[in-house]
Amino acid sequence: MEKMQKKAHAMQKNVKAAAMMLCLVCLFLFLLSNRDSRQEAVLPAAAVNENGPLIALTFDDGPYPNVTTHILDVLEEHGVCATFFVLGSRVAGREDVLLRMESLGCEIGNHTYSHADLTQLSAAQCAEEINKTNAEFERVLGHAAAVVRPPYGFYNATVRQNVPYPLVLWTVDTNDWKPRNTSELTEYVVQAAQEGSVILMHDQQDSTAEAMDAIIPELIAKGFRFVTVSELIAETGGACMAVKMPGDG
Repeated sequence: MEKMQKKAHAMQKNVKAAAMMLCLVCLFLFLLSNRDSRQEAVLPAAAVNENGPLIALTFDDGPYPNVTTHILDVLEEHGVCATFFVLGSRVAGREDVLLRMESLGCEIGNHTYSHADLTQLSAAQCAEEINKTNAEFERVLGHAAAVVRPPYGFYNATVRQNVPYPLVLWTVDTNDWKPRNTSELTEYVVQAAQEGSVILMHDQQDSTAEAMDAIIPELIAKGFRFVTVSELIAETGGACMAVKMPGDG
């Protein structure tokens, strides 16, 4: 009987020791994972540069899945946003790309349905280009776009009367619709950027997507705060050089 009691007592000690060891292992793993998460945590640029000069990156004519996805990857990596002026004719079959844009805090603007020069259209045709694209956005996103970029930046009185949205132009034209040297494109954007800049780019060329790997970190390092076009309009009270508000002269 005494031997059984000693054996039971020994087993209890072993169980307690094993339990203690398990607790220590769990604590070690918790501390290790917590340390790693602290090391990997990086504040998004929107928080780092909370009071920095505003800048709006904009991309036209997409989406082109490979290029647009690369750009979105870089935006997500650095916690910043942009505005994509999407063609209505390119929405079908690429709905997932638009949904990801919005999930990352990016804005989707209307770039017409077929990239038509609106100044060459009748009032009805002009309205149709905008409305057909907004119908696609409503189908996918549940809402229309809040801003419009007229193709080529062309607009006239007919366009102003039939497009009751802010018309967004640009302050910096990168001419990246044609392939450009990535380092030259990067240098041009970084040097041209200033308070309130609206940078015109296109999510068509691989060279543009590759340049984003350098452009965004360099703009962050210069203290810029990335905003969507609508955010820029709100922050400036509509007094943005690149934007023609409804009712403006």
